[in-house]
Amino acid sequence: MRTTTRRNVLWGVALIVALAAVGLAYVQEGDDVEAELVPVPGPSAPPSGDVGDGCGDAALTDPTDLDIGREVARCASGSPEAVPLAQPATVRVALADGTQAAAPLLVAEAEGEFEAENLTVEIVEMLQPDAYAAMARGEIDAVVGTIDAPFLEGVHDGSAARLVLGGPLARAPGDLDVPQAGLWARTEVLPDPDEWRSVEGQAVAVSGGRGSGALYPIGLALDQESLDLNVVDFVPSSSADAVQRLRDASVSMAWLPEPEAAAVAGDEGLMLLATFPASEAIDGTVFGARLLGADRAVGVAYVRAVVRSINTWLADGWSDEAVAAVADASGDDEARVRAGPGPLFDWEVRAGTTTRIQDALAVVGGIRYEEALPDEALVDRSLYREAVGAPAV
Repeated sequence: MRTTTRRNVLWGVALIVALAAVGLAYVQEGDDVEAELVPVPGPSAPPSGDVGDGCGDAALTDPTDLDIGREVARCASGSPEAVPLAQPATVRVALADGTQAAAPLLVAEAEGEFEAENLTVEIVEMLQPDAYAAMARGEIDAVVGTIDAPFLEGVHDGSAARLVLGGPLARAPGDLDVPQAGLWARTEVLPDPDEWRSVEGQAVAVSGGRGSGALYPIGLALDQESLDLNVVDFVPSSSADAVQRLRDASVSMAWLPEPEAAAVAGDEGLMLLATFPASEAIDGTVFGARLLGADRAVGVAYVRAVVRSINTWLADGWSDEAVAAVADASGDDEARVRAGPGPLFDWEVRAGTTTRIQDALAVVGGIRYEEALPDEALVDRSLYREAVGAPAV
C-alpha cells in the first residue's frame, strides 16, 4: 500500500480529465423500469435561479427525479461554510481505477478546503477489492470510484459501508457521433449497425470485469437490441491497458473512461456503441463505519469540504483553479485536462441507481447473491443533507 498526496496519485488521476459522458434514458412506471436508448439532451447546468446566501433550497433535489433535463443541486460559491473540527482529524481515502469522481477530492485538497475543516486527507492507490478489504480492517475510511461488486458484496455480507456522495453526470447523453467515454468497439465487430447479433461471443475489456458498475449502461444498450449481458465475455483490464488491447484486436470491445476515450477519438477503425446513463452517476464516494458512526462529525466535515469545492471550483465545468489542481496531481498539461467538455458533478445520489447496477451484475453472476439489496441498505444521504444545512429526515 502506498500513501500519497495529490502530487503522487498519478495512476488514478491520469484518467481524470474532462469526461464527456453520454447516457441512456429510461422511463419508470411503478416498480418496473423500461430501458430506452434514445438521443436526449443532457442534464442541465446548475440551477439558473438564485441559490441564496450559502446553501438554500437549491442545495437539495428530489432523489427520485430522474428527468433528463433536471437541475443539479448547488449552493453559492464558497458554501457551505467551513466549520473546523475542534480537534484535527485524518481521513484515509482509496482511489480505485481512476475516474472523474475523484476530481472534487483533488481540488479540495489543492485549494485547502480540507485544511479549512481541520482535516488531513491521505490518498491511497488501491484496487477496489483491496480497498474494501482494507476498509473492513479499519485501515481505509473512504473509497472513491465506480459502484462495483466489492462494495455491494461487502454490504451484503454485513459491512456498514454506505454510498454517501454521487459523482459526475453525463454532459451529452445519447449522441454516439461525439467521441465520449463509454463502450467502444472495433468497426468490424458491427458491420451492420442495425444488426447487433455480430457482437455475440466477443470479448469486452472493462475495469472490474463482470463486477463493474459499467455493466449497467452496457446492459441497457444490449437490451435495446434484444440481447443481454451474457452474449459477450467480460475481461478484467485496467482502463489504460484496454486501449491497447482494443487496438491490437486482443479484445473486440472495451469500456473506456477519459482520457482513454479521447485517445481513440478519430480512429476510423473504432466506434462508440454505448455511453454512461443520463441523469445519474455510476461513480461515487463510499464511507466506512468510522465516518458513519463514531467519527460522523469528521465524515460530515469531509463531505462539506467536497461539496464546497464543487460549488466554488467545479460548479459548471472546469475553473482555472480546478484545472491547475488536476494537472498538478496527474502530471498532465492543462490543455489535456481541458480536452473535453467540462464536468458536471452531482453530490447527491439518485434513487434506485444501486438497484439498477445490481440487476445488471446479477445477469452475469457479477455479484454472489440474487436479490438486489434495497436502496436504504446501500445509500446514506444524511451526511450531504447535514453538510448543506438541510433538516434531518
